[in-house]
Amino acid sequence: MPLLEQLGLLDELKEISLEGENLSIYRESPGGESLELLSKTNTSALKEISGYPSIIMSRPDLHALLLSHVPSHKLHLGKRVLSITQRSENGVLVRTSDGSTHVCDILVGSDGAYSGVRQSLYKLMKKEGCLPNSDGEEMKVCHMSILGTSNSMDPNIVPLSKDGLSRCDAVLGYKKPHSSDSFRNSDWGSESNGSIQEDWRAFKLPLGPDNPYVTVGDLINSTESDNVTKVMLEEKFYTTWHHGRTVLIGDACHKMLPNAGRGAVNAMLDAVILANSLYEIAKDATYSNIRSAFKEYYDERFLHAKADFESSRKMASILSGQTWTDDIMRKVIFNFMPSAIMNKILVKSLAYRPQASFLPKIEYRGSGRVDPQKESKRYLQEKAAAAI
Repeated sequence: MPLLEQLGLLDELKEISLEGENLSIYRESPGGESLELLSKTNTSALKEISGYPSIIMSRPDLHALLLSHVPSHKLHLGKRVLSITQRSENGVLVRTSDGSTHVCDILVGSDGAYSGVRQSLYKLMKKEGCLPNSDGEEMKVCHMSILGTSNSMDPNIVPLSKDGLSRCDAVLGYKKPHSSDSFRNSDWGSESNGSIQEDWRAFKLPLGPDNPYVTVGDLINSTESDNVTKVMLEEKFYTTWHHGRTVLIGDACHKMLPNAGRGAVNAMLDAVILANSLYEIAKDATYSNIRSAFKEYYDERFLHAKADFESSRKMASILSGQTWTDDIMRKVIFNFMPSAIMNKILVKSLAYRPQASFLPKIEYRGSGRVDPQKESKRYLQEKAAAAI
């Protein structure tokens, strides 16, 4: 959020989002007739510590907002990377799916979990004998998931859609391999395609009057067929993020489970730290300096991303885990853990708030501490020179 505010996007972000209020976890009754509330967590502490509310918006709306601030001449579509050739002192040669080739000083692989850049880079590194064995392994499949965003719901079916707030509800099936996470936002849109089996459609959700419950089928019926998809949720934390003139960010180097909402956040943090590192050497972009900038980016981001990877895994267990150990974890966290300890964990997790070092900094909000950020020597020098 501080980064988006620094970029001047905060007000526009608020316009496309709704403020969140609660995280609630329910369990289906043994007979499946009703839902039992297991826990309800208010997000007010997050707002107090960070200075920003918990907000939810649709992915298409966020994508459109960010895209609207990128000059159209800087966007080139249909350029899926097929292969790369590293040329240490002479750039990197990139072959793309449209049949063209490009020679670049650097190549940033931000092309997602099935990154063509990563696959090409790792293939090259394997030939050179320098790819760790773990990075050559497949991603771990953790869940099968139905994803989608409904059209605006009828308030008579979903009365909660009238209160102007967002919230997150998770529902655990009783002795079933099913659970549900629903983020309610009446203005969401979405983008995919799939077919859904009937027992999933009957799954109850706490979004309406107690009898009858709203079901997953009700949401699907209010969603365009090409806006629903059935996907495998995978995770993988790669240890190799850069080699030569190629560097990876986001899901291309750390694919996280979506339950904690940290995947997109970490991709943005990767981008700003990499940009900060490249800004420092942009006027002397030798091969040695490029590699140093990549290493600086990796050294700062690796442990932070690893911590969020682990927290995403834990949140997946809390919100959808079906084992007895998951039940114990939920009871301990929501029934026995003191709020002071929870707040201490929040303070620590929210302390890392890097900004772009080549732009004027904004004042940090909230009561929580903020980790110090390395200043840009180049920015300070140029600012001092401009003041003379």
